[in-house]
Amino acid sequence: MTVKVAILANNRPSFVRPMAEGLARMLKACGAEPVMHYDGLDHLALRRSIDPTSLRSIAGSTLRLIPSRRAFDEFFERLGDVDLIVVVVNVPGSFAKSAFPNVELLRERLPEVPIVNYDLHFLPTLDSWARFLLRGEKTRLGRDATRIFDRGAFGLERYDWYLMASVDRELRLPPGPLPYSHIGLDLDDGSLYPDQQGRFSVLVDFAQDRPHYLAYREIQIEALRRAGADYVVLDGRYSVDEIRAIYRRSSMYFLSSVESFGLPICELQACGSRIFMPDIYWASSHWISENVHGPREPKLSPNFVVYENDPEALAERIRAESRTCDPAKVRATFERVQPQLLHGDRAAVTQFLERVDDGTIHAMLHKSHAGLGR
Repeated sequence: MTVKVAILANNRPSFVRPMAEGLARMLKACGAEPVMHYDGLDHLALRRSIDPTSLRSIAGSTLRLIPSRRAFDEFFERLGDVDLIVVVVNVPGSFAKSAFPNVELLRERLPEVPIVNYDLHFLPTLDSWARFLLRGEKTRLGRDATRIFDRGAFGLERYDWYLMASVDRELRLPPGPLPYSHIGLDLDDGSLYPDQQGRFSVLVDFAQDRPHYLAYREIQIEALRRAGADYVVLDGRYSVDEIRAIYRRSSMYFLSSVESFGLPICELQACGSRIFMPDIYWASSHWISENVHGPREPKLSPNFVVYENDPEALAERIRAESRTCDPAKVRATFERVQPQLLHGDRAAVTQFLERVDDGTIHAMLHKSHAGLGR
């Protein structure tokens, strides 16, 4: 049996589109029939009830309700006959009833079809997000981060299965059976390759509106000035094509802050750029460790450089990098050390599809996840 898969994504400049398109390539290579819906997340987010918080919200939501329902009905008809739905969206937003209320509507209309979440990480019940979602404990999360849960939230029981690209930062996965498949990323769409043409250029990440990170940025810029290096500072908004054209011309990349994963870290290595940062914990999702169920050692690929956060010392590192940079070697190292983050893990995808096909992963499986981590 060929598994027919509806992939629900969006077409905005974010990690969602590259992940969704890579998933489609992996599924097709493994014998499935994927269909991409770039408006899928928008339809999952359409309002399906009246907002009672104020008279204005009642009036506004009532006016939007009928066209929203009509739009979702049209989208549902386009889905057609599918065996599996994959929602490509980040945790914890994917859990929020207020953010994507139509996940449950899909369940009502397609009671036999499993619904799966694909994200950069699987959310084990180990960090502050999980404690907030599953047990309501106090966390260090700010108000902006938790506002999406004001009108109800879910834990792991919202989806029947979870696909993930990487292990979440320095956290380890708990032992025992959990509802995830570690499939990596397929980013190799033909647009990520070295094209420096003998020029050395440094790419500086977007600035963060946090004084702590701005201090690091100042040292990076000062070191570049002292080294006399050409550099580009990311600012504003870019399309996927625009940003990847910049990546292909870059030989060295400065992170500006701690990354929960950082898709550009992968994309830039594929384009031959090494990754510079002042702390090994800034890219902990990229630690290379096979022991994902135990303590993870903070070790990175040779493509990463942890530098001394001093302008003159960093300037000397930049000069040395300009003399020795080898974009083709950087890409080859990425493919050798972390192939699952460039080409994906097709063996894991095949195993996942087999479990869907034989009914091990089914549309009622999400109910068995309710107690996980509680």
